[in-house]
Amino acid sequence: MTVFTVSAQQGIASGMGAFAEHYNAAQNYMKQEQYSSAIVEFRKAMKINYLDNSARIGIVNSYLARGSYYANTEKNFEKAANDFRSALFYLKMYPQDNQDIQNSAGMIQSASNNLNQCLKVISFDTTPDSRYNKAEQLRAVANFSAAAYEFSKAAESDKYASDANSQIADLMKLLGNTKRAADYYKIALQKNPNDSGLKLKYARTLDLTGQYDSAVDAYNKALADAKGDMEILYGLERIYLKKLAQTPNDAELNANLGAIKQAQGDFESALNYYGKAERLSPQNTTTRLNVGTLYQQKKDYQKAILAYDSVLTIEPGNTKAMQYKAQALAEMGDTQGAMRLYSSVLSVEPQNAEARAAVTELVKKSMTPQEFISYLDKNGLVFDLYDYAYKLHKDNDIDNAIYAYRAYIQNDQTKADAYTNLAICYASKDDYGAAITTLNVAKTKFPGNADVARTMKEVKNDYNATRISSAAESYNNKEYKKAIKQYLEIEPATEATILGAAASYQALGEYDNAIEYYKKAEVINPKNSEIPYYIGYIYSEKQNWTDAEIYLKKAIALNPQSEAKNLLSYVQQNSTVGILNQGIELFEKKDIAKALEKFNEAIKIDAKNAYAYYYRAMIYDEQKQTNQAINDYLFVIKNSEEFPIVNYMLAIDYDSLNNYKEAYKYYKQFSVKYTTDDEYLKYAKSRMKELESYAG
Repeated sequence: MTVFTVSAQQGIASGMGAFAEHYNAAQNYMKQEQYSSAIVEFRKAMKINYLDNSARIGIVNSYLARGSYYANTEKNFEKAANDFRSALFYLKMYPQDNQDIQNSAGMIQSASNNLNQCLKVISFDTTPDSRYNKAEQLRAVANFSAAAYEFSKAAESDKYASDANSQIADLMKLLGNTKRAADYYKIALQKNPNDSGLKLKYARTLDLTGQYDSAVDAYNKALADAKGDMEILYGLERIYLKKLAQTPNDAELNANLGAIKQAQGDFESALNYYGKAERLSPQNTTTRLNVGTLYQQKKDYQKAILAYDSVLTIEPGNTKAMQYKAQALAEMGDTQGAMRLYSSVLSVEPQNAEARAAVTELVKKSMTPQEFISYLDKNGLVFDLYDYAYKLHKDNDIDNAIYAYRAYIQNDQTKADAYTNLAICYASKDDYGAAITTLNVAKTKFPGNADVARTMKEVKNDYNATRISSAAESYNNKEYKKAIKQYLEIEPATEATILGAAASYQALGEYDNAIEYYKKAEVINPKNSEIPYYIGYIYSEKQNWTDAEIYLKKAIALNPQSEAKNLLSYVQQNSTVGILNQGIELFEKKDIAKALEKFNEAIKIDAKNAYAYYYRAMIYDEQKQTNQAINDYLFVIKNSEEFPIVNYMLAIDYDSLNNYKEAYKYYKQFSVKYTTDDEYLKYAKSRMKELESYAG
């Protein structure tokens, strides 16, 4: 590991008193190699005199010495890196004079080498993101100098240039170096000139350092972003009052203080300053204009007009005086007088947007919406026409908004928003035909325009939703054929429209059509468990038990809680009965093989169906498969009491196998349960007597 070295630079303490006390204490701590205590004392000395170069060099030496100790002795390279960062901060960033930085070139090189070695050992990520995050961490633990150094490295990236320099400025203020803070705020503003908060910070810092002219400029820029901000106004007032104390007869300073007091709402003080400014500079029309606006704020329009007239006496062509006077006349209700003055302003300044807007507003107040739209149209005020259409639209005056949008489009077909907004207005009145026609025109004029495409999609969706609602209403009114027509006319077809048609066919009892459309809906959304349930239900109504079972099982697979579970049980029972009847019919026709297939199929569906086992047992008897027959007969006895004859069949089969004990048992059970006195009962009783010896 490379040994870190300290390249010290000597400084001489200046001044006496508290500063010297802390400075001398710091020097003593340095001699005793108590670097942390030395840093604390040097920092206290710099709080008293932040410009003292000897204290700055002393704190640099302390950080370098402690950093080397951390690296060489404790092997704590993280702490060492922070101390080298702090040393570089005080060497490169803190000084006011570039000469001081140049004089420290050797120390800067040594500290940079030591820091780079530490960063290499700890595998520090030197990307701008990492630098910025590290700076924030250091700031959070109050290691301000090291944090400022890392912010300076992050600031080399455009991403962090403004914010990081602003952070450095904040830290400079915390460390007492307000002048350097102002420098860093200035750099931050150059990187982000529209940051209003940064403008105010810069203005405050310039004010604190006594750079009053620059502070006034900065405050005014901040005030432009935050009109009426009292903090900014007080800052400006404080500076102007200091200047006025030096030059009390400065007309401009008095006028500026009048403007500040006016902005603060202190009209009496404002009038006093304006009065003094006028006496000092009688021909200054700006002051008279301000007096006029002040009276206008107070709604004292007559005095405001007198002030504006005094300006026009000196400068007959002063458009600001004419415009302000027009505003006052309009507020007094003199529309004609206001219109004449605005016309005079526009003849000189045809692009004066404020005057144009005021004229438009005055005209609008005297006309109906449609008259005003015609006025804008005839006078070629196309942009005002669009703005008015948009306002009508926003105010939900849809009929007039439509009229205005159409008038605008007749004059200018280059604005896609006019078409989309017109279409939205039509759609809000359920005039979807006009809305879609308007958007189709827009598509040809603005191919590829995302807003046009999005609006078309939304309008069509809205249209279809309305049509679906109408079709649903027909369905609810039991007008099923009308509902089918309405559902099938909707394009493109959706799951909802197809299901609506299917349900309507089902309500009409047209099951085949209903199944066809349910299956079409299933193709669109195969995960909807309701659709196979509906199909299964209709198949069950048609007594197509096989297909009903297939679709009901599909519904249950998609949703185990589906109502299809209850219907499936019913379907399976009926399915088994049908198969069983087919088997019995085949059995009676002596088609034993096919009958056996049917009984096996019935047992596969319903494993406890006693009828199927009974008939299969008889087939086994026919086929001389006595043991299989006995098994099925025993199953029947266990699961059903409907077949007392089975005891007889079992007795016969056991008898044939010479199992006389079991034969006797079942002859006996048969004779007890069988109540018809026929040849079966007679034979059972006679055979029991013959087998009495097996009774035990």
